[in-house]
Amino acid sequence: MPGVAQHFKYRHAAMVIALLFGGAITLQNFSQRVDHRLPKIHGVIIPEARALSPFNLIDQNDKAFSNRQLTGKWHLLSYGYTYCPDVCHTTLSVLAKFAEQLKQEGLDNDLEILFYTIDHRRDTPQRLQYYLPLFSEDFIGLTHRDNEQTAASAFEDSLGMISSIESTNRENITTEEQVYLVSHDAILYLINPEGKLQAVLKPLISKSGKAYFKAKLIYHDYRLIRQYFG
Repeated sequence: MPGVAQHFKYRHAAMVIALLFGGAITLQNFSQRVDHRLPKIHGVIIPEARALSPFNLIDQNDKAFSNRQLTGKWHLLSYGYTYCPDVCHTTLSVLAKFAEQLKQEGLDNDLEILFYTIDHRRDTPQRLQYYLPLFSEDFIGLTHRDNEQTAASAFEDSLGMISSIESTNRENITTEEQVYLVSHDAILYLINPEGKLQAVLKPLISKSGKAYFKAKLIYHDYRLIRQYFG
């Protein structure tokens, strides 16, 4: 049905623009508290790292993942959903290149890369088990169950995630085939070994308005942040 597809295409584009604008406001709020002596990155460094609200998630192996699992190492977190047609998988591909560069230089022993799905009904642990190895065997996928929605929302809110999900609710369609309209901004969150938000990395924007990341820029900014905080 071309008419329906076209409708969703325009709706999706409009929602993405709105969410990117909302993400810009969030970053602006962060920058109001930035110490200008901090290293310059494509994003915002938070001098006094922000504590995350208590949360309960599960990883792709169906094991519990909470604030406790964020301590002891740095974590770089991306979010989206596995059925995403563009920015999610391109971002994960870029993060795989970034991780490979760290590995080649022996700098990967205290950083883990996380992917949090905002579409937990379709993105089950089993789905994440299939999806994430397409990019890296080392990536950790995070989702949650329906009865953990409150704790998951606390996780999203404390990081400032912006997303919107709509379903067509058509009849005679299985959960896997359900048509979704999912929109979200493209932000990377750097969490320090205390489990606190230390920096927010924002994407580049193409002339056509699409958000994207570059592995070299992520590497550059990550190294500056690590050197600054020791």
